[in-house]
Amino acid sequence: MCKIFSVLVILLIIGSDYIYPQACCTVGSSIATGGERGAIPAKTLSAAFLIQHNILNSAYESSQQIDDPLNRNSTVTNFNLEIEYGLVNKVSILLIVPYTNRTRETNVTNSETNDIEVVSFTGQGVGDIILLGKYEIISASILSPLGLAIGGGAKLPTGNFEIENNGTRLSIDLQPGTGAIDLLLWGHFLYGIPSIGLSANANFLYGYAGVNLDGYRFGDEFLASINGTYTFTEFLAINLQLKGRWAAEDYWNGRFLPSTGGTYIDLTPSLIYYEGKFSLRVFVQVPVHRNVQGIQLAVNEMLGTEIRYIFDFN
Repeated sequence: MCKIFSVLVILLIIGSDYIYPQACCTVGSSIATGGERGAIPAKTLSAAFLIQHNILNSAYESSQQIDDPLNRNSTVTNFNLEIEYGLVNKVSILLIVPYTNRTRETNVTNSETNDIEVVSFTGQGVGDIILLGKYEIISASILSPLGLAIGGGAKLPTGNFEIENNGTRLSIDLQPGTGAIDLLLWGHFLYGIPSIGLSANANFLYGYAGVNLDGYRFGDEFLASINGTYTFTEFLAINLQLKGRWAAEDYWNGRFLPSTGGTYIDLTPSLIYYEGKFSLRVFVQVPVHRNVQGIQLAVNEMLGTEIRYIFDFN
């Protein structure tokens, strides 16, 4: 087992020179799990429900962790319904419908008493849905362990980006949606060795951000991951994933905004239980590296679980 774990770590280190980081707390939808596998077979439907709970109470200035000047604390809980259907051989379409709950506590000064008070803000609701089409250029098989797929799609502005609290609109990073259409470019690479239960895959997603009705434009994003999975019994597997995200600065009112954009790297180990067409995955995210513009809160703890069932209509 130690040898297998070492192989997984080596696979991740080899691929880490070619990727940029990812965080789970960005506004809008996450492409987690559905965007980390190739197209599914024709007339097959994959249905999954994913929960991710993110805790953000670490502030960074550039790559240095600091005490946050506003003593902010934040949590983001994402609930994703994910449906993927194999339209024809080598082609499938993925739909992700998110619901998000974002809260933040911060210190403010009472103008009358000059006392420091803690104020809480919450934004919740259906987020921006994702539609992603996949085409499998090369299909992995027992004789050929290599798989390659490409795809594209869009993130659609179905989430509210105008929620108010006591008559004042919440900041854009607390809104469930972005109000803009983003174009997506996706790729997936797989190499499997079924005889020993080992596989590795790499994924990337580039998001070209649109402009919402307020003239606000989030920075473009590049997300990537490299994974190693080892199936050690008929029912259990472990996965080790290195995730990455690079985000450009947001743009509004004729200028790039401070304290937006950055580079993030996270390590995510998972335990997966299989039984027939049902699977259950539990995972935790460990921060590896942050390098942000200005001063920002970043995810310092994330826990998640996913249940999935495969329906075969052949």
